[in-house]
Amino acid sequence: MRAAELALVAAALLGNAAPVAADTAAQVSAGFERVTLPAGEGMGLANLTYLVEAAPGWWLGPALYGAASGQRGGLFTWGLEGQRQWALGGRWRLATGLYVGGGGGASAPVGGGLMLRPHADLLFDAGGWSIGVSASQVRFPSGDISSRQLGLVLAVDDVFTPSDRGFFQPERLVLSAGAYRSAPGRTGFLVLRAEQPIDATFSGTVEAGAAVSGGADGYAEFLAGAMALWPAKGAPLRVGARVAAGLGGGGAVPTGGGVFGKAALVGRVQLSPSIGLELEAGQARALDGDLRTGYAALALAFECCRTPADTEWSVGVQHYTGAQRRDGRNEPMETIGLKLRESLAGAWYATGQAYGAFSGGAGAYSVGLLGVGARSALDAAGTWRVGAEMLVGAAGGGGVSSRGGAVVQPMLWADAATGPLGRLQLGAGVMRSVRGELKTPVVELSWVVPLGVR
Repeated sequence: MRAAELALVAAALLGNAAPVAADTAAQVSAGFERVTLPAGEGMGLANLTYLVEAAPGWWLGPALYGAASGQRGGLFTWGLEGQRQWALGGRWRLATGLYVGGGGGASAPVGGGLMLRPHADLLFDAGGWSIGVSASQVRFPSGDISSRQLGLVLAVDDVFTPSDRGFFQPERLVLSAGAYRSAPGRTGFLVLRAEQPIDATFSGTVEAGAAVSGGADGYAEFLAGAMALWPAKGAPLRVGARVAAGLGGGGAVPTGGGVFGKAALVGRVQLSPSIGLELEAGQARALDGDLRTGYAALALAFECCRTPADTEWSVGVQHYTGAQRRDGRNEPMETIGLKLRESLAGAWYATGQAYGAFSGGAGAYSVGLLGVGARSALDAAGTWRVGAEMLVGAAGGGGVSSRGGAVVQPMLWADAATGPLGRLQLGAGVMRSVRGELKTPVVELSWVVPLGVR
């Protein structure tokens, strides 16, 4: 499937997604299934999905899949999930859907990286949450993976309004830079963490990170956890600890099947009511791999996501006109990705983005980006907008020459409102590796969906 065809699929799935003008149902689901790879190799595959009810019975949102058992730790894909849900009577519900995403890793035979997962789920509603069974097919059309299996799924209901966050929308973002002491060598990383306070002391956390220096380009991690911070008397300081567990691997980091965790001591100094500086030191360890290392990180924490009206998410496809490979080739490549934008002051916004290759023979290539941008409306109604953003992050895998992993990507874009269909956006820029040979023009087509009204 070419980039244009995939964009049409995404547009069709988003066709019923309108800007939210009232209370909106949302759902967070997690699942696990055992996929059979060539030669009978087994791999546990876990997923996390966030869905919004775009129209009655129709649900849409981003999804992440990753290896959780076996020997393929570091295999990740991310993309878009669309579902149709029906009430069957009593407390039973049927959901049918399709996931379209891209990625790879851990030397799995994913070909160009495009992953399709049609599925049907039978769920029992236990009041605010549901549990059930999923029947699915996991297929990489340009690779050698095609597997049918049963799995388990757990879903938790949520709701938000244009003026109030749902439970799963964070109140704080933390951008962290640090290093693993031995993974196996010294490896620098960037991590973006979202925090949702439970009370004055405890918070739930979700984080994503990637290697940006050392010999582990292509390494990525996704974790969830909890943190506790207590105020120190007489100083704008809070001290405590945090733990997190999840999936990680790639870049020859020995995480085995992919499950690993962190435990750390944390200190945070409030520089202002909304901004804090944080120092963290701890240990990271794989469940069934050889990774066991200390780490330290310095982070900036800031308040965010005041209402859903401040937030947009989008799915997009990017075309690299010529991606330099380690073997000397220079060939085009396509990626699919998810983007989240959070409004800051005035025209400024912060953004986090993740992409995985789905075409071009680089299925293990993945990208994680963070940055800031500015946008401006060209007319009073805000129908047309233009913007620019500067992104930094990590990229690697798939034989692409991004030595060390650190990349930068400046972008210019323009978009137009399409009524109840959200916004169609066209962007252009340059993807460049800081230390490797990768340097290519990038063209992007995205579909933007606001989580609230402005």
